[in-house]
Amino acid sequence: MANSNGCDHTCLFCPVGNFHIFEAAVSHNAVQRKLIDDLLALFGGRTQPLMAHLMETGKLTLEDVKEAEKVLRKLARKDKSK
Repeated sequence: MANSNGCDHTCLFCPVGNFHIFEAAVSHNAVQRKLIDDLLALFGGRTQPLMAHLMETGKLTLEDVKEAEKVLRKLARKDKSK
């Protein structure tokens, strides 16, 4: 289905007048998730080595840990309700 510029969403750019407006073919979020999955695959799917490195280098903050705990609790509640 074409948008108002006559561009279907499978292209990497859409002509607008004499200009070409470039747009991502894949969302930033999709690329980020794929990159993280690929990184974890290097560790055999284990998160512990990555987490240990982040803690040792000071790149994992207490706030990060608290946010992760909230997400884990939320996921646990969701699993219990199934």
